[in-house]
Amino acid sequence: MSRTKNYCENMASRGSIHLSIIFFFLAILPLLASAFPGFFHVENSNSPFQNDGVKTFFGAPIFRGKGENEEASLPSDDVGEQEKPLKYESRTKEETGVKGTTKGRLREGFYEKTCPQAELIVNDVMNKAFQNDSGLAAALLRLFFHDCFVTGCDASILLDKTPGGEEVEKASGANGMFIRGFEAIDEIKRKLEYECPSVVSCADILAFANRESLVFSGLPSYNVAAGRRDSLTSLAKNVENNVPLPDQTTQQITALFNRKGLTVEEMVVLTGAHSIGIAHCANIIERFWDQQKRKEIEPGYHGAVGFSCGNDPEQIFPFDTLTEYKMDSHFYKQVLNKRALIESDQNMARDPQTANIMKTLADDQEGWFGKFIKTIIKLGEIEVLTGDQGEIRKQCRDFNQNTRGIFGLG
Repeated sequence: MSRTKNYCENMASRGSIHLSIIFFFLAILPLLASAFPGFFHVENSNSPFQNDGVKTFFGAPIFRGKGENEEASLPSDDVGEQEKPLKYESRTKEETGVKGTTKGRLREGFYEKTCPQAELIVNDVMNKAFQNDSGLAAALLRLFFHDCFVTGCDASILLDKTPGGEEVEKASGANGMFIRGFEAIDEIKRKLEYECPSVVSCADILAFANRESLVFSGLPSYNVAAGRRDSLTSLAKNVENNVPLPDQTTQQITALFNRKGLTVEEMVVLTGAHSIGIAHCANIIERFWDQQKRKEIEPGYHGAVGFSCGNDPEQIFPFDTLTEYKMDSHFYKQVLNKRALIESDQNMARDPQTANIMKTLADDQEGWFGKFIKTIIKLGEIEVLTGDQGEIRKQCRDFNQNTRGIFGLG
Protein backbone atom coordinates (compact mmCIF):
# COMPACT_ATOMS: atom_id res chain seq x y z
CA MET A 1 0.00 0.00 0.00
CA SER A 2 1.49 3.36 -0.97
CA ARG A 3 2.19 6.14 1.53
CA THR A 4 -0.56 8.34 0.06
CA LYS A 5 -3.15 5.59 0.11
CA ASN A 6 -2.27 4.67 3.70
CA TYR A 7 -2.68 8.27 4.80
CA CYS A 8 -5.91 8.89 2.94
CA GLU A 9 -7.51 5.75 4.33
CA ASN A 10 -6.53 6.92 7.79
CA MET A 11 -8.10 10.35 7.28
CA ALA A 12 -11.16 9.03 5.51
CA SER A 13 -11.97 6.81 8.45
CA ARG A 14 -12.55 9.97 10.47
CA GLY A 15 -14.46 11.88 7.86
CA SER A 16 -11.37 13.98 7.10
CA ILE A 17 -10.67 16.04 3.99
CA HIS A 18 -8.88 14.09 1.31
CA LEU A 19 -5.19 14.96 1.24
CA SER A 20 -5.34 16.05 -2.37
CA ILE A 21 -7.77 18.81 -1.41
CA ILE A 22 -5.29 20.09 1.18
CA PHE A 23 -2.49 20.13 -1.40
CA PHE A 24 -4.73 21.97 -3.87
CA PHE A 25 -5.58 24.67 -1.39
CA LEU A 26 -1.98 24.93 -0.19
CA ALA A 27 -1.15 25.82 -3.78
CA ILE A 28 -3.87 28.41 -4.45
CA LEU A 29 -4.56 29.88 -1.03
CA PRO A 30 -1.54 32.20 -0.93
CA LEU A 31 -3.07 34.00 -3.92
CA LEU A 32 -6.54 34.05 -2.39
CA ALA A 33 -5.23 35.20 0.96
CA SER A 34 -3.33 38.06 -0.65
CA ALA A 35 -6.29 39.14 -2.74
CA PHE A 36 -8.80 38.77 0.09
CA PRO A 37 -6.94 39.21 3.39
CA GLY A 38 -10.04 38.80 5.52
CA PHE A 39 -11.59 36.03 3.51
CA PHE A 40 -10.63 33.16 5.77
CA HIS A 41 -11.12 34.94 9.05
CA VAL A 42 -13.90 33.65 11.27
CA GLU A 43 -14.96 35.51 14.38
CA ASN A 44 -14.50 33.28 17.38
CA SER A 45 -17.59 34.36 19.26
CA ASN A 46 -19.84 31.34 19.71
CA SER A 47 -16.98 29.29 18.38
CA PRO A 48 -17.50 25.52 18.20
CA PHE A 49 -13.83 25.23 19.09
CA GLN A 50 -14.06 26.66 22.60
CA ASN A 51 -12.24 24.19 24.82
CA ASP A 52 -11.57 24.52 28.52
CA GLY A 53 -9.43 21.40 28.67
CA VAL A 54 -5.68 21.48 29.12
CA LYS A 55 -3.68 21.39 25.92
CA THR A 56 -0.22 19.91 25.79
CA PHE A 57 2.98 20.77 24.00
CA PHE A 58 5.14 17.79 23.19
CA GLY A 59 4.34 16.26 19.84
CA ALA A 60 1.47 18.81 19.52
CA PRO A 61 -1.46 20.00 21.55
CA ILE A 62 -3.70 17.02 21.03
CA PHE A 63 -2.68 14.14 18.89
CA ARG A 64 -4.43 11.52 16.89
CA GLY A 65 -2.66 8.73 15.10
CA LYS A 66 -3.84 6.26 12.56
CA GLY A 67 -6.18 4.48 14.90
CA GLU A 68 -7.00 6.82 17.79
CA ASN A 69 -6.10 10.00 19.60
CA GLU A 70 -2.41 10.67 19.25
CA GLU A 71 0.44 13.06 19.11
CA ALA A 72 1.57 15.39 16.49
CA SER A 73 4.27 16.93 14.38
CA LEU A 74 4.99 19.80 12.09
CA PRO A 75 5.05 20.56 8.37
CA SER A 76 7.80 20.38 5.80
CA ASP A 77 8.77 22.74 2.99
CA ASP A 78 9.46 19.86 0.61
CA VAL A 79 7.13 19.77 -2.38
CA GLY A 80 8.66 16.75 -4.01
CA GLU A 81 7.40 13.21 -4.33
CA GLN A 82 4.88 12.02 -1.74
CA GLU A 83 6.48 10.16 1.15
CA LYS A 84 6.35 6.38 0.94
CA PRO A 85 5.63 4.35 4.08
CA LEU A 86 8.71 3.63 6.15
CA LYS A 87 9.70 -0.01 6.07
CA TYR A 88 10.33 -1.24 9.59
CA GLU A 89 12.86 -4.04 9.80
CA SER A 90 13.47 -6.30 12.77
CA ARG A 91 16.96 -5.84 14.16
CA THR A 92 19.51 -8.26 15.55
CA LYS A 93 20.59 -8.49 19.18
CA GLU A 94 23.68 -6.40 18.42
CA GLU A 95 21.64 -3.69 16.67
CA THR A 96 19.20 -3.27 19.55
CA GLY A 97 22.02 -2.29 21.87
CA VAL A 98 22.17 -4.89 24.63
CA LYS A 99 25.92 -4.29 25.04
CA GLY A 100 27.16 -1.11 26.61
CA THR A 101 28.71 0.80 29.46
CA THR A 102 27.51 2.12 32.79
CA LYS A 103 25.67 5.44 32.74
CA GLY A 104 25.13 6.62 36.28
CA ARG A 105 22.50 4.47 37.96
CA LEU A 106 21.36 2.93 34.68
CA ARG A 107 23.33 0.52 32.52
CA GLU A 108 23.23 -0.53 28.90
CA GLY A 109 22.78 -4.28 28.59
CA PHE A 110 21.08 -4.33 31.98
CA TYR A 111 19.01 -7.44 31.13
CA GLU A 112 21.72 -9.31 29.24
CA LYS A 113 21.90 -12.06 31.89
CA THR A 114 18.46 -11.88 33.51
CA CYS A 115 16.36 -11.52 30.34
CA PRO A 116 18.60 -11.52 27.25
CA GLN A 117 15.66 -11.45 24.82
CA ALA A 118 14.04 -8.40 26.43
CA GLU A 119 14.91 -5.77 23.81
CA LEU A 120 14.27 -8.18 20.95
CA ILE A 121 10.79 -8.89 22.31
CA VAL A 122 10.09 -5.16 22.47
CA ASN A 123 11.37 -4.79 18.93
CA ASP A 124 9.21 -7.65 17.66
CA VAL A 125 5.98 -6.38 19.23
CA MET A 126 6.57 -2.82 18.05
CA ASN A 127 7.51 -4.02 14.56
CA LYS A 128 4.09 -5.68 14.19
CA ALA A 129 2.26 -2.77 15.79
CA PHE A 130 3.82 -0.19 13.46
CA GLN A 131 2.82 -2.20 10.40
CA ASN A 132 -0.83 -1.71 11.41
CA ASP A 133 -0.58 1.79 12.87
CA SER A 134 2.09 4.23 11.70
CA GLY A 135 0.76 6.89 14.06
CA LEU A 136 1.64 4.77 17.09
CA ALA A 137 5.24 6.01 16.98
CA ALA A 138 4.25 9.59 17.77
CA ALA A 139 1.87 8.36 20.49
CA LEU A 140 4.60 6.46 22.30
CA LEU A 141 7.04 9.34 22.01
CA ARG A 142 4.52 11.61 23.70
CA LEU A 143 3.71 8.96 26.32
CA PHE A 144 7.40 8.64 27.18
CA PHE A 145 7.89 12.41 27.39
CA HIS A 146 4.86 12.95 29.61
CA ASP A 147 5.93 10.13 31.90
CA CYS A 148 9.47 11.44 32.36
CA PHE A 149 8.56 15.12 32.77
CA VAL A 150 6.07 14.63 35.62
CA THR A 151 7.72 12.53 38.35
CA GLY A 152 10.56 11.05 36.35
CA CYS A 153 10.74 8.04 34.02
CA ASP A 154 8.89 5.68 36.35
CA ALA A 155 5.92 4.41 34.31
CA SER A 156 3.52 6.31 36.57
CA ILE A 157 1.58 7.40 33.48
CA LEU A 158 0.65 3.75 32.81
CA LEU A 159 -1.23 3.15 36.09
CA ASP A 160 -5.03 2.96 35.97
CA LYS A 161 -5.56 3.64 39.69
CA THR A 162 -3.82 4.70 42.88
CA PRO A 163 -3.82 3.08 46.35
CA GLY A 164 -5.97 5.88 47.73
CA GLY A 165 -8.27 6.11 44.72
CA GLU A 166 -7.01 9.53 43.55
CA GLU A 167 -7.18 10.50 39.90
CA VAL A 168 -4.14 9.17 38.03
CA GLU A 169 -1.78 10.94 35.63
CA LYS A 170 -3.32 9.43 32.51
CA ALA A 171 -6.68 10.96 33.48
CA SER A 172 -5.35 14.52 33.82
CA GLY A 173 -6.45 17.27 31.46
CA ALA A 174 -3.08 17.22 29.74
CA ASN A 175 -3.41 13.49 29.01
CA GLY A 176 -6.89 11.98 29.22
CA MET A 177 -8.34 10.84 25.93
CA PHE A 178 -5.44 12.33 24.04
CA ILE A 179 -2.80 9.76 24.90
CA ARG A 180 -2.66 6.19 23.75
CA GLY A 181 -0.28 3.31 23.12
CA PHE A 182 -1.09 1.44 26.33
CA GLU A 183 -2.14 -1.72 24.52
CA ALA A 184 1.27 -2.06 22.86
CA ILE A 185 2.98 -1.72 26.25
CA ASP A 186 0.57 -4.31 27.70
CA GLU A 187 1.43 -6.79 24.94
CA ILE A 188 5.16 -6.32 25.46
CA LYS A 189 4.75 -6.83 29.19
CA ARG A 190 2.66 -9.96 28.67
CA LYS A 191 5.36 -11.55 26.51
CA LEU A 192 8.16 -10.50 28.84
CA GLU A 193 6.36 -11.94 31.87
CA TYR A 194 6.11 -15.24 30.02
CA GLU A 195 9.79 -15.15 29.03
CA CYS A 196 11.24 -13.85 32.31
CA PRO A 197 8.68 -13.12 35.06
CA SER A 198 9.09 -10.06 37.30
CA VAL A 199 12.35 -8.98 35.70
CA VAL A 200 11.78 -6.17 33.18
CA SER A 201 10.18 -2.99 34.52
CA CYS A 202 7.40 -1.12 32.76
CA ALA A 203 9.55 2.02 32.89
CA ASP A 204 12.26 0.27 30.88
CA ILE A 205 9.68 -1.15 28.48
CA LEU A 206 8.48 2.40 27.79
CA ALA A 207 12.06 3.57 27.20
CA PHE A 208 12.74 0.67 24.81
CA ALA A 209 9.44 1.20 22.98
CA ASN A 210 10.23 4.89 22.59
CA ARG A 211 13.54 3.97 20.98
CA GLU A 212 11.74 1.65 18.54
CA SER A 213 9.30 4.46 17.72
CA LEU A 214 12.10 6.86 16.86
CA VAL A 215 13.95 4.28 14.76
CA PHE A 216 10.72 3.50 12.90
CA SER A 217 10.35 7.24 12.26
CA GLY A 218 13.79 7.51 10.68
CA LEU A 219 16.34 8.04 13.45
CA PRO A 220 19.44 5.83 13.66
CA SER A 221 19.28 3.10 16.31
CA TYR A 222 20.90 3.80 19.65
CA ASN A 223 21.56 2.01 22.94
CA VAL A 224 19.18 2.49 25.86
CA ALA A 225 20.52 2.22 29.39
CA ALA A 226 18.12 0.33 31.66
CA GLY A 227 17.56 -0.50 35.30
CA ARG A 228 14.58 1.74 35.97
CA ARG A 229 12.01 0.67 38.55
CA ASP A 230 8.26 1.32 38.52
CA SER A 231 6.49 3.97 40.57
CA LEU A 232 4.15 3.05 43.42
CA THR A 233 1.78 5.90 42.73
CA SER A 234 0.38 8.19 40.03
CA LEU A 235 -1.42 11.47 40.67
CA ALA A 236 -3.12 13.70 38.11
CA LYS A 237 -2.29 16.78 40.16
CA ASN A 238 1.43 16.13 39.58
CA VAL A 239 0.96 16.78 35.86
CA GLU A 240 0.08 20.44 36.36
CA ASN A 241 3.06 22.75 35.77
CA ASN A 242 5.18 19.77 34.73
CA VAL A 243 4.34 19.58 31.02
CA PRO A 244 4.79 22.48 28.59
CA LEU A 245 1.69 23.99 26.97
CA PRO A 246 1.34 25.08 23.32
CA ASP A 247 0.48 28.70 24.11
CA GLN A 248 3.34 29.31 26.53
CA THR A 249 6.17 31.75 25.91
CA THR A 250 9.67 30.59 25.15
CA GLN A 251 10.77 31.87 28.55
CA GLN A 252 8.12 29.79 30.35
CA ILE A 253 9.02 26.60 28.51
CA THR A 254 12.74 27.26 28.95
CA ALA A 255 12.25 27.57 32.72
CA LEU A 256 10.44 24.22 32.80
CA PHE A 257 13.13 22.45 30.77
CA ASN A 258 15.85 23.98 32.93
CA ARG A 259 14.05 22.68 36.00
CA LYS A 260 14.24 19.19 34.48
CA GLY A 261 17.97 19.59 33.88
CA LEU A 262 17.73 20.33 30.14
CA THR A 263 19.34 23.27 28.34
CA VAL A 264 17.82 25.73 25.89
CA GLU A 265 19.46 23.90 22.98
CA GLU A 266 18.14 20.56 24.22
CA MET A 267 14.67 22.09 24.45
CA VAL A 268 14.82 23.19 20.81
CA VAL A 269 16.26 19.82 19.77
CA LEU A 270 13.39 17.91 21.43
CA THR A 271 10.86 20.30 19.92
CA GLY A 272 11.86 18.82 16.57
CA ALA A 273 9.83 15.75 17.56
CA HIS A 274 6.90 17.83 16.33
CA SER A 275 7.81 16.58 12.87
CA ILE A 276 5.51 13.56 13.32
CA GLY A 277 1.80 13.36 14.07
CA ILE A 278 -1.61 14.96 13.72
CA ALA A 279 -3.45 17.61 15.77
CA HIS A 280 -7.12 18.22 16.57
CA CYS A 281 -8.41 21.46 15.09
CA ALA A 282 -10.06 22.33 18.42
CA ASN A 283 -6.62 22.88 19.91
CA ILE A 284 -4.98 24.89 17.16
CA ILE A 285 -7.66 27.01 15.52
CA GLU A 286 -8.02 29.79 18.10
CA ARG A 287 -4.58 31.14 17.25
CA PHE A 288 -5.55 31.21 13.57
CA TRP A 289 -8.61 33.31 14.42
CA ASP A 290 -6.82 35.83 16.62
CA GLN A 291 -6.34 39.08 14.67
CA GLN A 292 -2.90 39.77 16.13
CA LYS A 293 -1.51 36.23 16.25
CA ARG A 294 -2.58 35.44 12.71
CA LYS A 295 -0.09 38.06 11.50
CA GLU A 296 2.63 35.59 12.50
CA ILE A 297 1.17 32.89 10.21
CA GLU A 298 2.01 32.60 6.52
CA PRO A 299 -1.23 33.52 4.65
CA GLY A 300 -1.44 30.42 2.48
CA TYR A 301 -0.84 28.13 5.43
CA HIS A 302 -3.42 30.04 7.46
CA GLY A 303 -5.99 29.51 4.74
CA ALA A 304 -5.21 25.82 4.31
CA VAL A 305 -5.59 25.08 8.01
CA GLY A 306 -8.75 27.19 8.23
CA PHE A 307 -10.31 25.43 5.27
CA SER A 308 -9.41 21.95 6.49
CA CYS A 309 -10.68 22.57 10.00
CA GLY A 310 -13.90 24.25 8.82
CA ASN A 311 -16.39 24.33 11.67
CA ASP A 312 -15.61 20.87 13.01
CA PRO A 313 -13.56 20.84 16.23
CA GLU A 314 -13.04 17.08 15.85
CA GLN A 315 -11.35 17.51 12.48
CA ILE A 316 -7.64 16.66 12.40
CA PHE A 317 -4.77 18.22 10.51
CA PRO A 318 -1.28 16.79 9.91
CA PHE A 319 1.65 18.92 10.96
CA ASP A 320 3.55 17.61 7.97
CA THR A 321 1.39 16.83 4.96
CA LEU A 322 4.26 15.12 3.12
CA THR A 323 6.20 13.25 5.82
CA GLU A 324 3.92 13.09 8.84
CA TYR A 325 5.37 9.75 9.97
CA LYS A 326 9.01 10.69 9.40
CA MET A 327 11.33 12.58 11.72
CA ASP A 328 13.21 15.24 9.77
CA SER A 329 14.68 18.68 10.37
CA HIS A 330 12.44 20.36 7.78
CA PHE A 331 10.13 21.09 10.68
CA TYR A 332 12.44 23.91 11.71
CA LYS A 333 12.32 25.46 8.24
CA GLN A 334 8.55 25.46 8.33
CA VAL A 335 8.41 27.14 11.72
CA LEU A 336 10.97 29.74 10.63
CA ASN A 337 8.75 30.37 7.60
CA LYS A 338 5.72 31.07 9.85
CA ARG A 339 4.07 27.71 9.23
CA ALA A 340 3.76 26.45 12.82
CA LEU A 341 0.55 24.94 14.18
CA ILE A 342 1.59 25.46 17.79
CA GLU A 343 2.06 28.99 19.10
CA SER A 344 4.95 28.02 21.38
CA ASP A 345 6.87 26.75 18.35
CA GLN A 346 6.30 30.05 16.56
CA ASN A 347 7.42 31.85 19.70
CA MET A 348 10.73 29.99 19.53
CA ALA A 349 11.16 31.14 15.93
CA ARG A 350 10.71 34.75 17.09
CA ASP A 351 13.15 34.53 20.00
CA PRO A 352 16.70 35.36 18.78
CA GLN A 353 18.44 32.65 20.82
CA THR A 354 16.13 29.76 19.97
CA ALA A 355 15.68 30.96 16.37
CA ASN A 356 19.44 30.74 15.80
CA ILE A 357 19.44 27.19 17.13
CA MET A 358 16.53 26.32 14.82
CA LYS A 359 18.39 27.73 11.82
CA THR A 360 21.43 25.61 12.60
CA LEU A 361 19.40 22.41 13.03
CA ALA A 362 17.30 23.08 9.92
CA ASP A 363 20.40 22.91 7.72
CA ASP A 364 21.99 19.92 9.45
CA GLN A 365 19.66 16.94 9.73
CA GLU A 366 22.41 14.49 10.61
CA GLY A 367 23.64 16.85 13.29
CA TRP A 368 20.09 17.15 14.63
CA PHE A 369 19.73 13.36 14.69
CA GLY A 370 22.86 13.09 16.81
CA LYS A 371 21.77 15.81 19.22
CA PHE A 372 18.25 14.38 19.43
CA ILE A 373 19.53 10.92 20.38
CA LYS A 374 21.79 12.35 23.07
CA THR A 375 18.96 14.47 24.45
CA ILE A 376 16.33 11.71 24.42
CA ILE A 377 18.80 9.48 26.32
CA LYS A 378 19.26 12.27 28.86
CA LEU A 379 15.49 12.69 29.09
CA GLY A 380 15.17 8.98 29.87
CA GLU A 381 17.41 9.37 32.91
CA ILE A 382 15.35 12.08 34.65
CA GLU A 383 14.49 11.21 38.26
CA VAL A 384 14.55 7.45 37.70
CA LEU A 385 13.90 4.90 40.45
CA THR A 386 16.63 2.28 40.78
CA GLY A 387 17.90 -0.41 43.13
CA ASP A 388 15.25 -1.27 45.70
CA GLN A 389 13.12 1.80 44.97
CA GLY A 390 9.63 1.24 43.61
CA GLU A 391 8.89 -2.22 42.20
CA ILE A 392 8.84 -4.31 39.03
CA ARG A 393 5.15 -4.47 38.13
CA LYS A 394 3.72 -7.68 36.73
CA GLN A 395 1.07 -5.62 34.95
CA CYS A 396 1.90 -2.10 33.86
CA ARG A 397 -1.58 -0.78 34.66
CA ASP A 398 -1.68 -1.94 38.28
CA PHE A 399 0.45 -2.48 41.38
CA ASN A 400 1.62 -5.93 42.35
CA GLN A 401 -0.57 -7.84 44.81
CA ASN A 402 2.00 -7.65 47.60
CA THR A 403 2.20 -3.90 47.12
CA ARG A 404 -1.57 -3.61 47.29
CA GLY A 405 -1.41 -5.50 50.59
CA ILE A 406 1.04 -2.95 51.97
CA PHE A 407 -1.45 -0.22 51.14
CA GLY A 408 -4.24 -2.19 52.76
CA LEU A 409 -6.00 -2.86 49.46
CA GLY A 410 -5.68 -6.66 49.63
